[in-house]
Amino acid sequence: MSQLPNQASFQLDENKNSGEAQISLQQREINFVHAQFDNPNAEFDLVVEDMAGNEQLVKRGCKNPTGRWGERIDLPVNDNYCKVRVENVKGAKKLDLFFE
Repeated sequence: MSQLPNQASFQLDENKNSGEAQISLQQREINFVHAQFDNPNAEFDLVVEDMAGNEQLVKRGCKNPTGRWGERIDLPVNDNYCKVRVENVKGAKKLDLFFE
């Protein structure tokens, strides 16, 4: 399956609990962020930065026992491109984030 422009996909293991990706947005705002992960006990921190490295959004302790997490954020951004980081990932080997 190919990756969507607004998707950040991460492969993790016991030696890697963080990652960074770039996404492309259709408009200069993020209204929703959705995550899917392979373990319902997974937890992670999410950071969205502009291309200059300025933090635009920080969410700590993202988790949900359904294996999916989502939140409405209504975040205006400076550009159609953003950097997405996941940090402190616990319990997940595969993590996909979608930005709409």
